[in-house]
This record gives sequence, structure tokens and C-alpha cells, in this order.
Amino acid sequence: MKHTPFDLTYGKTATLPINFTVKTYPVQPINEENFQETLQKRAYTLLSTLEEKRRIAATHIEHSQAQQKERHDNKLPPITNEFKVGNKVFLHRTKAEKQWNGKFENK
Repeated sequence: MKHTPFDLTYGKTATLPINFTVKTYPVQPINEENFQETLQKRAYTLLSTLEEKRRIAATHIEHSQAQQKERHDNKLPPITNEFKVGNKVFLHRTKAEKQWNGKFENK
């Protein structure tokens, strides 16, 4: 199941402005006696499901990142040379790198 950033932040789906122009009727009449209790139940439900949604999303992200890394690593050629301390290697430096190190000589 896919989750949007809004869903992971607020625990519910976003309400579009068009939804406010279309008249909807409450399923249950709201009375002042149980309003606070209903509000607390709704907040608890949102918060409890929000943590679960975030945990699931984090698991999916870790899985996707692992798959991307595996695909990327499979495209790389195998390393054939291993360098050891004392080996001589060629260091290619551009003009910009030399300039920033203060060793650039204008010829």
C-alpha cells in the first residue's frame, strides 16, 4: 500500500478544496455530550495508525534502497587490482584542483 507524505505526516488522506463545496451529511449526529469522547477516540485512532504507517513506509524504503543498491552494484565491473601501502599510482589532477591547492603554475 502506498502512502503519501501528507498521510505519513497527519495520519489521514488530504481533503481537496472541491470536497468542501460538495455538501455531505454526517453519518452520525454530533451532540455535545459525546463530542469530546468521539474526538479523543478519533485522535487516538489517527495517532495509533500513524505510527504503524510510518513503520511500514520505513520498511518499504529500506527494501527499495537495498534493491537499488544491488542493481547498481551488479552494473559495476569487478575490482581486479587491489592497492597496497607503498604501491605507486597515477594521480590525475585538473587545473582547478591545482589552483585551489596553490600549486598552479600558469605557463
